[in-house]
Amino acid sequence: FLFSQTTISVDSVSSYIGQHIKICDKVSDAFQPKGDIKMTYINFGGKFPDNTFTVVIFPADLPNFSFIPADHYKNQKVCVTGIAAEFKGKPQIVAKFPDQIEIQ
Repeated sequence: FLFSQTTISVDSVSSYIGQHIKICDKVSDAFQPKGDIKMTYINFGGKFPDNTFTVVIFPADLPNFSFIPADHYKNQKVCVTGIAAEFKGKPQIVAKFPDQIEIQ
């Protein structure tokens, strides 16, 4: 099935919560914090915690990626597609598959 995608800026994601969107921008930083929970965070619009938008990859979805996302996407210009959500007041997209994040 196809989604109609609206390409938006990282600064306006908050206006599109719950909608399927596409964002193209340069990755500000990407990391996988040390510890038991291997979440991956790809931040835009500034480095954490000053970022304006985050792509989150949950540990359960990491096997879908044949590479380490935090290393692969660092400093790249990418387009991300997915459902805009909000976590602790910040907009995010959860990426389950690598085809959601396209290097430009």
